[in-house]
Amino acid sequence: MTKPKICVSVSARQIDDAEKAIIDVESYGPDLIEIRIDHLETQGGLERLRESTNLPLIATNRRRDQGGLFVTSEDERISTLLKASKLGFDYVDLELTTPSLGDIVNQFRRHEARLIISSHDLRRTPSKRTLKQVLRKELGFEPDICKIVGTARSYQDNLTYLNFLKENHTVSLICFGMSQHGIISRVLSPLFGGAFTYASVEQSLETAPGQLTIKSLKDIYDVLRV
Repeated sequence: MTKPKICVSVSARQIDDAEKAIIDVESYGPDLIEIRIDHLETQGGLERLRESTNLPLIATNRRRDQGGLFVTSEDERISTLLKASKLGFDYVDLELTTPSLGDIVNQFRRHEARLIISSHDLRRTPSKRTLKQVLRKELGFEPDICKIVGTARSYQDNLTYLNFLKENHTVSLICFGMSQHGIISRVLSPLFGGAFTYASVEQSLETAPGQLTIKSLKDIYDVLRV
C-alpha cells in the first residue's frame, strides 16, 4: 500500500510566524506545505518562506466564497499567486469559480507552475452527479491535481467522497468532506487513491472544519500501519 501523503496548511498572520511554523512542522515529516496567503496580513516576504524549506510549497490565496479570507480585488489576488510561482512555489491553487480562469491558467503555464484546480462546497456534500460534473470541468483546464471538497452533514457522506475517489483512481484527485462528520474521509482519502490530505500545524490553527493536526494524523496512520 502506498504511504498516505500529508499536506500541512500554514495559516499564520505574520511572515515570521509562518516561517517558524514551517521549520517546526518539518520534524513531523509532511510531504507538502500549503501557505495560506489569504491569512497573512501582508504578502511581503514570501521569498523567505520559499527559502525556509526544500519541501514542495502550495500557494493558496483563497477567496471568501470558497472558505478563505481574501476580500480585495481579483487582480491583486492573482498577482500575488503569480509572484509566488515566480519565487519557486511548486503548486498554485486556483478555484474553479475564478473569473476568466482559462486565461489565468495560461498565465501560470507560461511560468511553468503546477496547478491545483479546486472546488469547495461549504454547505453540503454534492451528489455523485454533481461531483462528476465538477471533475469534468476541472479536467477541462488540464490541471496537475483536481480538488473537490464538500461539507459532510452525516457520517454516511464519507462514503460519497471515498467511493468517488475509488471510481476515479486514474485522476490525480483530492476529495473529502469538511466538518467533524467528514474526518473519516479526510483520514482515509489517500488510502482510496487521493493525491494527499490536509492537516494543521497544531490545534486552533486549522484552515478548515474537521482538519486534524499532522501529529494526530500521523498517529492514526501508525495505528493503521500505513
